[in-house]
Amino acid sequence: MAGTGFCTLSFADGRVQASEGLHVLAGTTDHIGQQISLEFIEARTHPDDRAALVESFHMLMRDLLPMRRDLRLIREDGTVRQLELRFERLMDDAKRPIGWIICALDRTQEESLRKAMSMMRRRLHAVFERLDVDIAWFSSLDGKFLELIRMSEDLGLPKTPIFTLESWFNSIHPDDRQIVLDSIERRDIYTGEVRVEIAPGEYVPMRNVRYPVADENGQPVEWLGLTSIRRPGHGGVIAEDVASEELLNGPLLRGARNLLGWTIPVLAEQSGVSASTIMRIEEATAPVIEVARRRTAERLTLALTEGGLIFHRTLTGKLAISL
Repeated sequence: MAGTGFCTLSFADGRVQASEGLHVLAGTTDHIGQQISLEFIEARTHPDDRAALVESFHMLMRDLLPMRRDLRLIREDGTVRQLELRFERLMDDAKRPIGWIICALDRTQEESLRKAMSMMRRRLHAVFERLDVDIAWFSSLDGKFLELIRMSEDLGLPKTPIFTLESWFNSIHPDDRQIVLDSIERRDIYTGEVRVEIAPGEYVPMRNVRYPVADENGQPVEWLGLTSIRRPGHGGVIAEDVASEELLNGPLLRGARNLLGWTIPVLAEQSGVSASTIMRIEEATAPVIEVARRRTAERLTLALTEGGLIFHRTLTGKLAISL
């Protein structure tokens, strides 16, 4: 019941005497009180672990500690038990080694939890890879510890997965540090912008969106944060790639222009594309690449991104825009 069992291995005959607890773990209670052999244990060991079991047994018989400290046992009901093995020499009255006493601890639940956590991490990475953000992170409620989940390669920031508040705070522009301190006191969704040093003396604005991660009672237990660099031409889908997207059409271009507060003449001046061509593109509902040349589309998307617009690809593959 406690998930612990013992057995002894004798140098004299290589036989194993198992405790009741170990038989309970292995599901072999009908053999309680009997000596068992290596073959008996091997038959109940996961096929992928049998070679390691035999090797460990031979090392023990030579009075050497095995390198492998784990073993998977298959019970008669088909369930698998993940065991951790611990070894201690068994001595006689004259302090001479006569075998080993082996403690087996059931780590099945811990191993299951570890695999579940690993799968959760992989799922998080799969989701974050589809988001147009430069940094994805979790932090404690007090903001003292930040764990990076994803970070763009071109930021030049340290690759340390765990940041402390002090190390992150030191990278914030001195004039913006009070904004960070004020945000820590908030207990709801927060959006803010601060300048962060990515090279000595070089600061770039970063927009942070922070969401509470709640427990089963709805109370926040940590924060999920998404951070994007806010500078023209950075973030989102590359302008040249957007130009060839079939999802880029006239209404989306018109929305992008209006989001910047630009008129058609302004976009014409910034892109080098004539106002009449822009008007014709915006009035069409077909993809831009079907209405105009690719180079024309590239000039328009490049001008918009340099003006501060960001094209995003949503989780469903659609195009979206933001500042």
